[in-house]
Amino acid sequence: MRLQVHEIRLTDHDVWRSAREAIPVQPGVLVELTAGGRSGFGEASAFMTDRYNSSLDALHAALRRVAPALRELPADDPEGAFSVLAPLLSGSPFALAALDVAAHDLAARLAAVPLWQKLGAQKPAALHSSYSIGLDEPAVMVRKLLERPGWPAYKVKLAAPGDLHILEALREHTDAPFFVDGNCGWEPAATRAALGAMAELGVTLLEQPFPRDMWTQARALKDISPIPVYADESITGPQDLHACAEAFHGVNLKLMKAGGITPALRMLRAAREAGLGTMLGCMPESSAGVSATAHLGPFVDHLDADSIALLAVDTGAGIVLDDEGGITLPDAPGTGFEPVFKGPAFTVRPTTAGEAGWDGEELSVHREGTALASVRIRRRPLPGQAPSDTFRQLDGPDGPAADAAGPEELVALIRGAVTRAVAEGADTVWLRTGHTGVRRACRTAGFRPLEDTPGRDGHGDIPGDDTPADDGDPSSLLVWKANRSA
Repeated sequence: MRLQVHEIRLTDHDVWRSAREAIPVQPGVLVELTAGGRSGFGEASAFMTDRYNSSLDALHAALRRVAPALRELPADDPEGAFSVLAPLLSGSPFALAALDVAAHDLAARLAAVPLWQKLGAQKPAALHSSYSIGLDEPAVMVRKLLERPGWPAYKVKLAAPGDLHILEALREHTDAPFFVDGNCGWEPAATRAALGAMAELGVTLLEQPFPRDMWTQARALKDISPIPVYADESITGPQDLHACAEAFHGVNLKLMKAGGITPALRMLRAAREAGLGTMLGCMPESSAGVSATAHLGPFVDHLDADSIALLAVDTGAGIVLDDEGGITLPDAPGTGFEPVFKGPAFTVRPTTAGEAGWDGEELSVHREGTALASVRIRRRPLPGQAPSDTFRQLDGPDGPAADAAGPEELVALIRGAVTRAVAEGADTVWLRTGHTGVRRACRTAGFRPLEDTPGRDGHGDIPGDDTPADDGDPSSLLVWKANRSA
């Protein structure tokens, strides 16, 4: 399978807030696996980066690490691919999930069937999602509900269990059940005191009120709660299922945290056997990830697949959420997701992605859909080295185009170019530049100056090389090597 990695930035209509954080902009990557003229897509968010090793740098490093294995894996066996990739990505669940989802999507597209059918499910009927109302001033939270009337359930973020006035204000406008999410921010005594009032206000599910390490308190709450309590942050993998069965009534799984579709299905089966209720939710993600999640709807009790309804900027089109939370799956193979590469969500992508005749060798960085700078990836050996398929030269960015891009945008472009080169078999990437901003971006991305390049004549020139001289600046020739940076 051939790997491509596109960087994305998502924004919501309103800044997303919970008891844990506020998210004005959510960066991430869209992973594309290609074989047989078809592409499958998966997504990884740079979200809770310390906990999930999911910064953009870490995601790229993880994808580069498995690029050699990916090139050898068949496209019709996603479970087999997972068995190879999982040990290599044991500390990178989001990268693993993006690849696993893309592999399942690709296999279903090659088989010309929708993903749910490839997974052995019955044709989904009457799928619905809850609608999430992020933490805000009560009047704003009411306004969010009024903008989405008629949904079957509302997931309400509360900073504290005593914030019953928010539930009371919302209850004036809907008879739908409330799922309340504490996002690990609640205190046990206050939670116990509020249970009765929450039940009277129509709360039918309480999600992760306590921090993950408070297992004793979670078990005690389960014993007395009239409301089913579901784990979220406490369930990160199969190893947590036994403890969750003792401390919770159900689990909310997310494909990114689980590591993809393959482990999520195994965990859902195990949860059923343990008598746990099941929910599938979303991280901050676009239609690429949510469309995959929705295809697993037949396997769960509840779907919380509304993140695309919150988005002001999306990566493309997939499932459709109607005005009452009803989910329509695309009548198409795989997840049915189709990217819009020229849209404002894509920050680093192939210059002519999706267009016939593209040779796959140029990337550009974009700001709100406008290209700023590009880099061409050429198969050229490092000066003084024998020709080899393991070398790539980056041509550009430079001049006014590089001046137009900001420091972070240049870093993103160089980072993406290295990942693209590695995905195509390179272990050494080099460029020559006198542009200060580009040189800084390269150093941030793991490049180092090659001080003693064979063939240097002492003036920055290399015999037989047609690249302009560097005026004696040894840092103008920069090299990234796989054994120096992941």
